[in-house]
Amino acid sequence: MAGALALALLAAGCGDSKENSKSTTTNAGSKTAGELGKTDCGTLKYDKNAPSGGTFTDYAYLSDSGTNTSFDPGVVQTLSESQITTGLYDGLTDFDFSNKCNPVLKGAVASKWTANDDATEYTFDIKKDQVFSDGTPVLPSSFKAGWERAGSAELASAYGYLIDYVKGGADLQSGKVKTLPAIVADDTGMTLKVTLDKPNADFPSIVSHPFFSPVDKADLAKIGNTTGWGTKGLTVGNGPFKLQTANDQEVVLVPNDKWAGNVYGDTKVKVDKLVFKQTVDVETAYQAFEAGEGDDAPVPSGKYQDALAAYPNNSITDPNLGSYYFDFGEDDPQLGGTDNVKLRQAISLAIDRNELNTKVYEETRTVSTGLVPPGTPGYKEGLCDFCKLDVTKAKQLYKEWQDAGNKLTKPIKINFNEGGSHGDVATIIQANLKDNLGIDAELGSVAEDYFKVVAEPGGCNFCRSGWYADYPTYGNFMVDLFSKASIGGNNFGRFNDPKFEDLIAKAQAETDDTKRGELYNQAESYMLNDQTAAVPLVWYTGSQVFRDTVKNFDQPPLGIMLWERISAGS
Repeated sequence: MAGALALALLAAGCGDSKENSKSTTTNAGSKTAGELGKTDCGTLKYDKNAPSGGTFTDYAYLSDSGTNTSFDPGVVQTLSESQITTGLYDGLTDFDFSNKCNPVLKGAVASKWTANDDATEYTFDIKKDQVFSDGTPVLPSSFKAGWERAGSAELASAYGYLIDYVKGGADLQSGKVKTLPAIVADDTGMTLKVTLDKPNADFPSIVSHPFFSPVDKADLAKIGNTTGWGTKGLTVGNGPFKLQTANDQEVVLVPNDKWAGNVYGDTKVKVDKLVFKQTVDVETAYQAFEAGEGDDAPVPSGKYQDALAAYPNNSITDPNLGSYYFDFGEDDPQLGGTDNVKLRQAISLAIDRNELNTKVYEETRTVSTGLVPPGTPGYKEGLCDFCKLDVTKAKQLYKEWQDAGNKLTKPIKINFNEGGSHGDVATIIQANLKDNLGIDAELGSVAEDYFKVVAEPGGCNFCRSGWYADYPTYGNFMVDLFSKASIGGNNFGRFNDPKFEDLIAKAQAETDDTKRGELYNQAESYMLNDQTAAVPLVWYTGSQVFRDTVKNFDQPPLGIMLWERISAGS
């Protein structure tokens, strides 16, 4: 999930890992996603006796309003807006992060699921006690309708490529068809049968994404295949909260008294009201918090150590799965293509990641040695050959590129969204390129709709990217960020390589978890080293502080808060 804010990953607590083998029949709670690392990354803290009632006012997540687009489940793209979406909707499956190192994939709306031997067909049994907040039953057809809308050509979701996993999904995206016969909804038998286009052993994990949420029939009839901010998109869900109001200043959620509960066994929401305040930037949100407003806030660049000293209650050490990196635009004539590989490698080697971590993040993050962060099942340390400062090697590669008859005719454009610390990062990169290679670069800030802008053809030159895992799988980084199918969505650099496509296809089809991880390792190494399509910089660490009165503010590894558990305190 695109990272609108600089939020969370503590890499130090996680190490190399492998997924456990999966069976073809899974009852809720019987399958793990694999050990995410060493056991010292902790357990999810929860005090069930914490006070209930009151209002929790959040300043942390909508503090970069230029990146906000929609919290409609079919199109939600940022971690910030997903905080709202996941409060409103529950999907077929979800992860139990009680042990943060070893999440367990469980049934949410699905009671169980079965797969055929080659992982091309899945059947989900739907629980019979599920209803939307308006009292309408959640049926298998609710999922079919939601998936077909989310993948439709009219909606043009940045996550539309996810429907390609389903047989016929590409035709739905292109507008050739309006429905998918490969999704069979039996409302009488309460089953949802899905035939995939290709084998995919991670499909039960993938459907935990909000894209695959069910839709309320009346809400769908009103909104259709359009979307927008607030009530311009779908909002009637089956999650712990329901929407009260949404405008340019705030989004207000209240408990859904018809909610069936989460995978942790909770069935009641702690607070009476959850308010997400919108601010223009991180600095404004933090200033408001320091002035006594709100219950939590993000920490801006240059304030990490001060915040640690002033606010002992913080998420700066919460382990999350996230990567901060820059993409090279494949269609940029100066940077893209096979002729410019050595230039891209030289640029990556010329960037001082330690300087970035010290000056921008005050050494609170972990310098990347690859794109996929520690804690991801199948993670392999040190995959990237160009993720370190080596000015001598950088100059050598740059000269070899020039000697081949290449030259830069104008400054390299560094794209980034305004707000947060992205401008600070871009400025240091600009100076590194000039000081270490003599390359001129210009800053290209984008004030609004950044992720839409860079996803367009020609929108990404050397563009800021960031990703929080939607679900703890290697494929969520490789497929969602660099596959041909995700061009126009989350593949901002428009990377498109046949060998890479072959590797990720083999990985998805592999039902042995260890072998699948090894194939993804090969894909990542090829993308970073042979093609150098991206420049990993740091792995995320947390950046929120919260009041002493707040209880159960413990961020799970995917960065999505369990808002139903938050206690505003007394």
